[in-house]
Amino acid sequence: RFKTVLDFNLSYDTYIDFEYFIDKNLYIEDHYKGPMSCLKILYYFLNVPNDTINTSESYTKNILKQFLVLEASTSEKISYHLIHANPSALFQNTTTLRIFMKTIIHFLLLSIIQHKCTTFNINLTVQECATTSNLINQLVPFVNTLRKHCNRCNTSIPFLSIADIAYLLVQNKTNQWTLAIDTNVYSKNQQLRLFESVKYGKNNPLVLSTKFPFHSEIQYSYPNLLKKSLITFMEHDIKPKIYLKDKNFVVDLSSISNPINTLSYNFIHVNLLNQYIDPSIFYNPPTNINIDRNLPKSKHFNTIENLSLSIPDMQMFLNFVENIITSESTHQGYVHSCIRGTYNKNLLFFNIAGNYRFCPKKNDHHKRNTVAIMVDTKNYIYCTRCKDIECNNTILSWKKIK
Repeated sequence: RFKTVLDFNLSYDTYIDFEYFIDKNLYIEDHYKGPMSCLKILYYFLNVPNDTINTSESYTKNILKQFLVLEASTSEKISYHLIHANPSALFQNTTTLRIFMKTIIHFLLLSIIQHKCTTFNINLTVQECATTSNLINQLVPFVNTLRKHCNRCNTSIPFLSIADIAYLLVQNKTNQWTLAIDTNVYSKNQQLRLFESVKYGKNNPLVLSTKFPFHSEIQYSYPNLLKKSLITFMEHDIKPKIYLKDKNFVVDLSSISNPINTLSYNFIHVNLLNQYIDPSIFYNPPTNINIDRNLPKSKHFNTIENLSLSIPDMQMFLNFVENIITSESTHQGYVHSCIRGTYNKNLLFFNIAGNYRFCPKKNDHHKRNTVAIMVDTKNYIYCTRCKDIECNNTILSWKKIK
């Protein structure tokens, strides 16, 4: 039972912890599609464009020259560790890697939402696409349809379809929809299992995947494989480094001898990700939280996106909204973001997260779909807008603020 503890100050290889429970995802027949999709996605964003790769087989071969795939799957659970063992680029630290991975996920889910075909055609507002959790909620009713019918719906990533991306959405132990990519592994001081180690009380060591053989042309010894599996072991730290500057990803070439000035532009896919960064990622608000109604409201101000407490109406109506979403002990919510109307500046949109999902049409709480509370600061009225696609929200029921 050996683990490595992540040091915030070190450079890192890219890695993914991919897992889900089989009995909660019985509709997934091919358990290799999810990890293969992750490999294609990482290779695309971490390598210079290469127009000479024109077949799926050659693309996969190139991927497995770089990525070491370890597996600890059982009859109950699918579990893979994907490690950029022969990296084309490194990350400044785990925080940069965490934001990078969350931005990729946001980009992928948006790619699904924005694509249109004979079996999938929905229209969402910019606000409804603002966060990853919103996108997951919107996609839940269509997951199986996407997997089954969107195999020929291509994406900007070579040999990756919309159907392939849909395999990243899975159900957890409590049947809630989430991602098979565990983003918690990028936390500070997180412990990662080592090659051929096993969790306490278990009998599923982390071993080389036979389905995804690493660099098959080369025979690696055990010590070399162990080194390759260490995400902080850098024999020659002369790779481009991806870091954050002014909340944008930048490629640093200073560690490369005689760098070509234009090389960073060849990482064009990294640069394109900057337009998909969700600002709320930098505040890292909790995804599941129970708010004690007796706690001061200001406790959560620093996690609310686009909220300016210097503007009196935002401050005043925030208190009003929080009183609504914390009024039920069994359905506690919190304000995830606050946005002022683009055309009607008197409107404030409070996006609600947590367990408050009250739907006026249903007169009850939804299990998954989130809601927004809209406030008209001029007329002193408000309404709750459910984000469930099947709910008709074209006519809103406004109430007077007392």
